[in-house]
Amino acid sequence: MNTLYEDRKIAMKRYLEGEQPSHIYTSLGYSQPWFFKWKLRYERYGLDGLLDVPSAPHHQANQTEEGFETAIVNIRKRREKRERDETQYALIGAVAIQKELQDLGYDPPCVKTVHNILVRHDLIGTAPQVPSVQEVIDRHYPAFHITQPGQLHQLDLVGPRDLKGSSQTYYFYHLRDVCSRRVALEVGKNHTASTVVNVVIRAWQRMGIPTLLQHDNALECRGSHQHPRSAGLLTKFCLAQQVESVFIPVRQPWWNGSIENFTGLFQRFVLNSQDITDFPQLQREVKAFETAANTQHAHVPLDGKTSLEYEHCIQFTPNVLAATDTFPSRFHFQQVPAGKVSFICRI
Repeated sequence: MNTLYEDRKIAMKRYLEGEQPSHIYTSLGYSQPWFFKWKLRYERYGLDGLLDVPSAPHHQANQTEEGFETAIVNIRKRREKRERDETQYALIGAVAIQKELQDLGYDPPCVKTVHNILVRHDLIGTAPQVPSVQEVIDRHYPAFHITQPGQLHQLDLVGPRDLKGSSQTYYFYHLRDVCSRRVALEVGKNHTASTVVNVVIRAWQRMGIPTLLQHDNALECRGSHQHPRSAGLLTKFCLAQQVESVFIPVRQPWWNGSIENFTGLFQRFVLNSQDITDFPQLQREVKAFETAANTQHAHVPLDGKTSLEYEHCIQFTPNVLAATDTFPSRFHFQQVPAGKVSFICRI
């Protein structure tokens, strides 16, 4: 093993995680010039730049080969048009484009280089304002330490929404694994507690049963106005499955940040851009977007992998709910099952 190469990788990893450069090179026994030399190479060439003899081309990041640059621009424009089935719900950012280049057999530049090319061609706007430290604390305190799929699912209900020329309202039920980003989506015509429970059952028959289910304080999640001190149907069902039901603070949806972020993507790609005329078509589009999100959307925290690729890579085996389990055929609650319910609040 090349220990020098490993030291460089460790240094870059610690730097990306926010550690001060002086702490990094001092603890590793190197000098300041050493650190910034390899930092510059890493930013230009990615991991190849950390090798003793870089296999990357000897040119600056803004001097990418013309053919490569043209391919990146064309992929972006083709995805934006969404004229084909495979691009209808495709992401258009640098990570997604880099993954497509890899799938095509290229040896693509790093994500940052792809991003810079898109900026140079006016295909990406200015970066959003960096949030303040307090805003970051507000969004992530307290938070569960999630390291594996199946630990935490977030649930969100979207609606009511209506279609053009129709008086019928629709509701969308979104469930997401916070670690793998895998989603389960459905659409229906009401938001009763029994409907939500059935949605969760079908989702867990595909994604597996989590340790924690996190959701907001909507009436269908918490119970009823008539019996405010009793557990709701969703909470009882979670307890029966030995799943901890977690309530986020009232009127603070950003605590469910993973699923809320996905809901915004769903709103933009499906509800705002597709010409949907009836309920069967709406159901088909929701199912198609679920498939695309799980099999096509690459994620930076997953090292550029899709949700299913990541679960396969780490050999994750979900604890799926039996296909024969439905509500109310099996789940009857004469009394609240024993278990744990949590409520997040700021102190």
